[in-house]
Amino acid sequence: MFSGRVAVVTGSAQGLGKVFSGVLLERGSKVCISDVNQSELEKTYKEFKSKYAENVISQQCDVTDSEQLKEVFRKTKDTYGQLDLVVNNAGIVNEKNWQQCIDVNLNGTIRGTMLGMEYMRKDKGGKGGLILNMSSLAGIFPVNYTPAYAASKHGVIGYTRSWSMHPDVVNNGVRLVCLCPAFVDTDMIKMDDDSKFVGTDLAQQVIEKFGIMSTDHIIPVFVNAIEDEENNGSVISITLKGANKIPLPMP
Repeated sequence: MFSGRVAVVTGSAQGLGKVFSGVLLERGSKVCISDVNQSELEKTYKEFKSKYAENVISQQCDVTDSEQLKEVFRKTKDTYGQLDLVVNNAGIVNEKNWQQCIDVNLNGTIRGTMLGMEYMRKDKGGKGGLILNMSSLAGIFPVNYTPAYAASKHGVIGYTRSWSMHPDVVNNGVRLVCLCPAFVDTDMIKMDDDSKFVGTDLAQQVIEKFGIMSTDHIIPVFVNAIEDEENNGSVISITLKGANKIPLPMP
């Protein structure tokens, strides 16, 4: 399932993106890691390169820049000849600059999804594949201390589900899945009232309720989402209590 597959992972210099890339590489996949943070990306690339040699490449990318993101996909296809998996993981929390929050989290995911479909659709020369979009528990429930972040992650779920139901996509072998973890022990949860969370006390109350998961808690759900080829359109919440598919509400 993993060996020989080719993946693009955005936001992969650190945090969950780095973890996901490592999981794929360990299982024999070829991965293009990308991130807006050039220095961290170089460190991660050197680390992976020493272990996985030619199975990893890197490309600096700001997902709000369409041309930079296109270059990630072009480089991956030119290097490895195909594309089988896209993990749209890049994300930020920034309530003060909410426009950037929306552009990275939602618009960046849309850009990555559109490129993934373009490269993987069978009617455009692809072999089909999976687009795995990272949302959040904040995409399922309202969050009073990060409304812009919640809006962006709600949008990711709606966008992912909508494309997964489109017959033109399904018939061309592309499936889409959305993961929605609660708090994970990465830089994303570090509190900074100036640029990130609005109302640290409100955030702390929710953290105390759900707890903080290690990145290892997410790996089995990530692997299963890839391995289950019947899994299309799923929105999967992940907390310390386990993982659950969220039913699709229909009008």
